Amino acid sequence: MHKLFLCWRYLQKRRIAFFGIAAVSLCVALLIGITSLFQGFIDAYLFHVRQQQGDVVLQADARPIDYQALTAHLEKLDGVQRADAVLTSGALLYMGRGDVRGVELVGVDLEKLTQGDLFRRGLLLQGAQAGPPNFSLSPRARQVARDYLEEKYQRPIQPPEMPVGAIIGIGVLAEPDELTDEYDRDAITARLEEQDEPFVITTIGKTSGPSGVAPQTQIKSCWPVDVVQTGRHMSDSISVFLPFDFLAQIIGKDNALVQIVGGGGVDRRDLVEQVRAGWQTFAEQSPLLQDQDLWQVRVEATLDNPDVQLITGEIRKQLAMFHLMLGLIGLVASLLVFVILYMVVLNKRRDIGIMRSLGASRSAVAAIFLGYGLGVGVAGSGLGLLLGAWATRHINDIEALLTNILGFKIWKSSVYMFQHIPNQVAWGAVGWIVLAGVAIAALGALWPAFRAARLQPVETLRFE
Repeated sequence: MHKLFLCWRYLQKRRIAFFGIAAVSLCVALLIGITSLFQGFIDAYLFHVRQQQGDVVLQADARPIDYQALTAHLEKLDGVQRADAVLTSGALLYMGRGDVRGVELVGVDLEKLTQGDLFRRGLLLQGAQAGPPNFSLSPRARQVARDYLEEKYQRPIQPPEMPVGAIIGIGVLAEPDELTDEYDRDAITARLEEQDEPFVITTIGKTSGPSGVAPQTQIKSCWPVDVVQTGRHMSDSISVFLPFDFLAQIIGKDNALVQIVGGGGVDRRDLVEQVRAGWQTFAEQSPLLQDQDLWQVRVEATLDNPDVQLITGEIRKQLAMFHLMLGLIGLVASLLVFVILYMVVLNKRRDIGIMRSLGASRSAVAAIFLGYGLGVGVAGSGLGLLLGAWATRHINDIEALLTNILGFKIWKSSVYMFQHIPNQVAWGAVGWIVLAGVAIAALGALWPAFRAARLQPVETLRFE
């Protein structure tokens, strides 16, 4: 008990120990903050991948498939919650007054897509409405579009010639504020309500002729009925969502993907096997797939995709480099603890001599100073844990404050992929980080404790 008492007294009386506590706490806080940031970035990236591509992707290039029947068949599997057929194609989008953008057309079943919370919450106009979102033009937009086209072509416009409804990525339609990185939603809403001409889509589609199916430039019109912000810059800045059947008429279904969302608790590898088995059953029963050469398709978990693995792997490598650099900073903190404790040992030689004269063993003396070092480590790690967790949770507020002070945006979605900085604490890594903080202080205390234990009572008392 007397050892703990002496450790506590030394910590109280020697305020220089607070420098060691501060050094350890800053190391721990930095480790928690940086680890949480990188892990949060990985988690956010994988979350958006799963939201946009599902858990498993089935791709059958150039297969004559009834995708509506296929998705209905897959949704009957025990592990499948939802199966969506999706088409994608590059295109040019003319938005009027010389404004032309390169975009990615995405053909979707909107009813199924909006079952995912991320997409529905991101809709500007239809996100909060009671009914399901849709591609329908409002009565005002339909009348304006008809008047515009009739004036342009000088003839009555038939229903098939009317523009199709489209949901536009918010970054296609507007630019974020340079300082806040936020979009002016009121201005975007006003633009949608005051839209006076359709957008024009130019893409490469497929047409049937005497020589078979051949690529040909397709020009179609669409009308923006809503905008969506998912929080992932790449998607928000290039995506134009259209009805699946409309896009299929333009480019065909050869490049369609079936994106499968698994039920809760289903392992993605088990889900892959279920989907493969489900596809095999569907192919055997499909009159369009009598040739068994057509049965081979690609079924892959989205998180196992090489591109996804490459990105997450590179982020983890960067995190490892930061851990290495912070480890070197930790050694500096350990050296600081060493210097502090060595000075304490030199100043407490008389106390050490008295304790040794009263019968204290070398190990007991060493334990006092090791306990002193561990006390510095525990106090510093605890303070660092609180500081690191608080800074991580409020990282976006801190970033906003620094932006106002410095006058420029530090975290921009166009650079860092996502609109907001990940602010979830990586609790899974907190345990080893705290232990590392304690170990740093204990490492710095080893030699001073050994030095104190080696002091001879006669020598210390002689000079005192």
